[in-house]
Amino acid sequence: MQTSSDEPTSLNYSRVFYQYLGVHSLLIGLFPFFAPVFLWDRQYGLTEISFFISLSGLGFCVALFFWDRLIRNISLFQLMLISFLFEIGVLFSSHISFATAMLVCFSISYGVYNCFFWTTQRALFFETLSENNTGRKFGNFQIFVAAILQIGIFIGGVLLERSGLIIIYLISVAICFIAAWFFYSQKNTLQLPTQLLNKRVLSIREVIQYKDKHNTRLIFLLDGLYLFLESFFWLITLFMLAHESFWRLGVMVIILSVVFFVIFVIIKNTIDHIATHTMYKIATLLYALSWGIRGFVTDELTLEWLFIMLVAITFCTSFFRLAFNKRFYDLAKLTTAHHYLIKKSYYSQLFIAVIYLLIGLAFSTADNAFEQLQWLYWLCAPLALAYLCYGYQHYQYKIS
Repeated sequence: MQTSSDEPTSLNYSRVFYQYLGVHSLLIGLFPFFAPVFLWDRQYGLTEISFFISLSGLGFCVALFFWDRLIRNISLFQLMLISFLFEIGVLFSSHISFATAMLVCFSISYGVYNCFFWTTQRALFFETLSENNTGRKFGNFQIFVAAILQIGIFIGGVLLERSGLIIIYLISVAICFIAAWFFYSQKNTLQLPTQLLNKRVLSIREVIQYKDKHNTRLIFLLDGLYLFLESFFWLITLFMLAHESFWRLGVMVIILSVVFFVIFVIIKNTIDHIATHTMYKIATLLYALSWGIRGFVTDELTLEWLFIMLVAITFCTSFFRLAFNKRFYDLAKLTTAHHYLIKKSYYSQLFIAVIYLLIGLAFSTADNAFEQLQWLYWLCAPLALAYLCYGYQHYQYKIS
């Protein structure tokens, strides 16, 4: 049976989703991935970087307020175009971020860009899911992202090391222009999910008052902390281990990603036979362990031990993200669908704005950056066990 062109099928959304994601994964690898170490290389300390993260959270929340209202008045193509424009804006503001005022512009534009990309990406990905395929879909999604991202990281690392930001800026602009032209050529078939358009705009009061039996609000707040611990502070630690070389950092990340993929393929059949709730508990325990291990990582370790520890951390983190995102999208299907995705962003990003302001103030009283990060990782290791509360009742019920 054929589907009318004005009602895109899940297959149509899968195609658009992967095209859009592929372009942005490449762009992320070229520069946004390196944003924390770029700031570090420009002599910004952990305090300034924490404040950068805090402001980016505020920028994300403000942008999300407008995103939720814009989507009913613009097409999917226009939404994609806006995300590409903000990608260019991030690169431009980073290039002039020597002064404090420009750093503020960089952080806010970074948050706005993250909002328009990640919120649009989640909305499209959600439409590719059915009741029983979230784990497989997210696994395929993770592999696809990793493959394209590694290409961007390698190119970005080499260019930052050898040529500087101007070449990356020009290449990114060219990619955005080509992608915009490509999506423009099929703009008549690009539509936002009907489910999303039929949802009313979320009020701030609804977001604040949201509560369910899955401990959702607590987990959304908690995840804001860990998202930037992974993507910013841990990356800075790796940058220090790579002797502050963009190229070495890129190669290190690629090697760790390849090793993770090999290990994951080897044990995938075993994982598939583990009950969903059991797998989530194991993944969460390993994730907490990974933060403890991070606290023991130093450049004084032998190369062999350092490699083993980095591989263990990469595996535990990636395995947890796979399990956590499966649970997240399962609960979104079970509860308020697209509104659930938007509420997650509001809570996570607002907490990012608050907690990283406090972390920045705490960092301002100490000197040794490596030791500061080690203590932060140790403190966050037991706190990660709180993820075990997420959707516990729902999954216990399903398994029994």
